[in-house]
Amino acid sequence: MERPRVVFLGTGGALNPERYQAAMLVQAAGTSFLLDVGGGLGVVRRLLACEVDPLSVRHVFLSHRHLDHVGGLEPLLMYMFYAAYRTGAPPPPVDVHALAASSAAIRASLAAADASADAVFGERLKWRTPAPNSSVGVDGGATLTLVPVDHLPPGGEAAACVVSAGGARVVYSGDTRPCEALVEAARGADLLIHEVGGTDARAELLHRVGHSTAADAGRVAAKAGVRALAMFHTPAPMWVSPEDMLAEARRHAPGVEVFLSEDGMRWEP
Repeated sequence: MERPRVVFLGTGGALNPERYQAAMLVQAAGTSFLLDVGGGLGVVRRLLACEVDPLSVRHVFLSHRHLDHVGGLEPLLMYMFYAAYRTGAPPPPVDVHALAASSAAIRASLAAADASADAVFGERLKWRTPAPNSSVGVDGGATLTLVPVDHLPPGGEAAACVVSAGGARVVYSGDTRPCEALVEAARGADLLIHEVGGTDARAELLHRVGHSTAADAGRVAAKAGVRALAMFHTPAPMWVSPEDMLAEARRHAPGVEVFLSEDGMRWEP
């Protein structure tokens, strides 16, 4: 089975004007998975810039309800619909995966905005709400596992996601405070993509708003024994030096390949 490849489409935090917002493309088992979709049409721009056809996306994982992670869903789906319409074809089938409370909140927001994707896709768009920590088989023998993590709002069912294919595992944290559930989910993973909002110098603030420091990410990576740690959801350099975040994470994750992801970067196991 094909091992997963990752394209970092958007790697910035919600208020980072220098990067696109959170969106990761995982290509594995002959299909494409999007892990979060950023905040608008940017996810389509990033796919095209990385020479990936948006119509190739078959699975979308939404980590939680915040708009910098899910605001791009409707623009993505409508782009896919009209791109297919131009050729006289129906839109491709797309499965959207989220924990139940997150899914309900996201769908309520879309309904309030009079979104159209559900109507134009019809049965080709399916909303999946798997049980937490259960592995769900998808195309080509790959599996997705949604793992509850610690973010806001309380009880909002924010989730990490594990993609397993071809004997390799990619773990995406979504937004979270330091979290033992994520450590367990990431044990022995080939790549952990972990959010970072700054360094331990601002740990109290970052933890209060549901985020992690670079040191937190390093500690999770080390405890889980992952092969590589990619930090994402980073703030603008005016708030913290990228070099400081990288150095802090590396201090806490000896023996782990640690890097700061960049928009457009690619990774393969």
